[in-house]
Amino acid sequence: MMNKLKVFQLLTAVVLVLGVQMSALAHTHMQMSSPKNGETVSSPTVMMLTFGGEVRLVRVEVVGSAGPVDIGFTPVAAVETRFHMPMPFLEAGEYVVTWTAIGEDGHSVSDEFAFTIDPNAPAAVMDHGDTHSHGGSEPHSH
Repeated sequence: MMNKLKVFQLLTAVVLVLGVQMSALAHTHMQMSSPKNGETVSSPTVMMLTFGGEVRLVRVEVVGSAGPVDIGFTPVAAVETRFHMPMPFLEAGEYVVTWTAIGEDGHSVSDEFAFTIDPNAPAAVMDHGDTHSHGGSEPHSH
C-alpha cells in the first residue's frame, strides 16, 4: 500500500512540474499576425506579430515563389509582446514567414505561417486589441 502511495505522489509531482513548464512555454507562441495565416491580401506595408508573453524576436524570414525577401530584419534585444516590421512591396503570389522567438524562460520557439498576395485583395487589417501606437482601438489597414 505504501509503495502505491509513493508512486502516486511521484506521478503527481511529475505532472505538476511538466504542467508548469508547458504553461511557461505556451506563452511564447505567436497569438496573432497581420497578415493572418492563410489570408489573401494586397501587399502589406507593415507585418505585425503578437505573442502571448514577452519575447525576444531573433529571426523573421519571408520567402516567396521567387525566393527569400529582404525585409531588413535584425534580431531584437528588448523583450516585447508585439513587433511591427516594415515590408517591401510584394509581388502577387504565396509567401511563408518563419520566425523564432526566445521567451523569458530562455526557451526558443519557432513556427511559420503563410499568406497570399493578390493586388485586387483588400489590405491586411491589424487589430491591436488595445491603444498601442495608433491612438485608437479600432482595427485598421496597413
